[in-house]
Amino acid sequence: MDALESILLVLLLVILGLGISRWMGQRKASRIYVGLDLMTPVDVQVRAHDLIEAGRFHDAVDLIRKESQVSGPTALEVAKVLRAGGVLPGFPVFDEDDLPTRIRKLIEAGHRKQAVFLARSTEDMSQPEAEAFVDALSGEPNAGRSSGGAPVQQSVTDGVVVDRSCRLPPPR
Repeated sequence: MDALESILLVLLLVILGLGISRWMGQRKASRIYVGLDLMTPVDVQVRAHDLIEAGRFHDAVDLIRKESQVSGPTALEVAKVLRAGGVLPGFPVFDEDDLPTRIRKLIEAGHRKQAVFLARSTEDMSQPEAEAFVDALSGEPNAGRSSGGAPVQQSVTDGVVVDRSCRLPPPR
């Protein structure tokens, strides 16, 4: 009986060892989830934002779902972020042009709002900072003044004056 107990104990230890090694092997191949579904092209964000401003929230959700090829709940989440005044990262663009050049091209094509969205999503700027950045690149005369006409606190980023004193109110 002593030999039988020893064999059973060895068998139990082998089974435990195999189970633990399999469990450890599965843990090494960890899965990393990257929220690529929330990346939305800047032009889609601009068009969806226009629809939201026009009171057509559900049309904006449909546009995001179709154009970004995401699920309905994800499109709804993106639309809620846009409605709250946020901007999501766009898809990485492997363009030879730097950000100021890309923004100037958008301005020249008459796409100022898309230029502001691009600045916000690329450089994590607030709305006023992005607008000041775009205005400075477009050469508009009011780039260094607040809406009241008084000078504002500014800093220089890549040779472009950026307003650092304005902040948007927190989303409701």
